[in-house]
Parts: sequence; C-alpha cells; structure tokens
Amino acid sequence: DSGVFRAKLSGKFMYDSRSSSELPCVGDWVCVEKTPADPVGLVHCVVGRKTSLRRKAAGESVDYQMIAANVDVVFVVQSCHYDFNVKRLERYLVMAQDGGASPQIVLTKTDLVEPDVLAAQLAHIRSAAIDVPVLTLSNVTGEGIDALQRALLPRNTYCFVGSSGVGKSTLIN
Repeated sequence: DSGVFRAKLSGKFMYDSRSSSELPCVGDWVCVEKTPADPVGLVHCVVGRKTSLRRKAAGESVDYQMIAANVDVVFVVQSCHYDFNVKRLERYLVMAQDGGASPQIVLTKTDLVEPDVLAAQLAHIRSAAIDVPVLTLSNVTGEGIDALQRALLPRNTYCFVGSSGVGKSTLIN
C-alpha cells in the first residue's frame, strides 16, 4: 500500500541465517516491517521458496549461491553460431530441474548457421536424451519469436540463463 521502498535485513535475521543461500535473492517474497515514519523497511524472513535456481558457490565450500527463487520456467539460451555445447546445456537443465523449475531450451542466432547445422544441433540434443521443449529463433529475422511469445503463459515467472553474448538481453528487450 505504501508503494516502492528500500529495505534492509534485520540483524537477527542475518545472525540466524546459517548460510548465504538463506538470504533473500531475486524472486523471493519476504516479510517486511515498515512504519510510515521510516523510509526504509526491515526484512525479518524469507517466505518459503516454491523453486530455487542455485549453483555451487566458488571455492571449496559446499555452500550454494542463489541465482533466483520462485521461477516457474527457466529458458536455457544458447547460440547456434558459436556457443553450442550439449554438456553445458545439460548442466543448466539439471540446475533448473533440481530446483523444481521447468526448463526449456532456446537456440538463438539461427540466421548465422546453415539449416543443416541447426538440424544437426537439434539431433545432437535429442541423442543426448534431452527431452525438453526446444525453440529456435533469430532476433535478426524474427523467425521463432512468435513461438517464444506463445510459450509465455500468464501467472508464470520466467528467467533466462546462458553464457554471455548468446542473445538473452536482446531477446528480452
């Protein structure tokens, strides 16, 4: 009711958190206390997550780094042109499925490869026993954009993951 405002973590919440993965991340719902006189709210807890997108934290610890929470569908984006790698696709798909989200693959930059190269990449995906929806598209020609728009259903939360330069930002914009 009071609109958009900043908030900070309460000292007790920070003290009671056993790992960084318990702290808020993108997509989390939190319990916030805010008085009209105070411009900054106080976060007391994270509401239970429906899904969690996470990766192993850097270093030798067994802690996880949260990427996002409460995501329904993860679009795993790879370029057909220079970034295509089935092993990397598998790692992203496992990350999404382990966290409870539904993965879909988006192959971008189809205008930069010959049709037989794209067909071979799709066959390689299927031969690796990857059985999730695959969308192919080109931001340049617009081919496949309508199929992606049809895949975006109301009342779902989506995220796009993939290596730098594969077209995630261009696609979202």
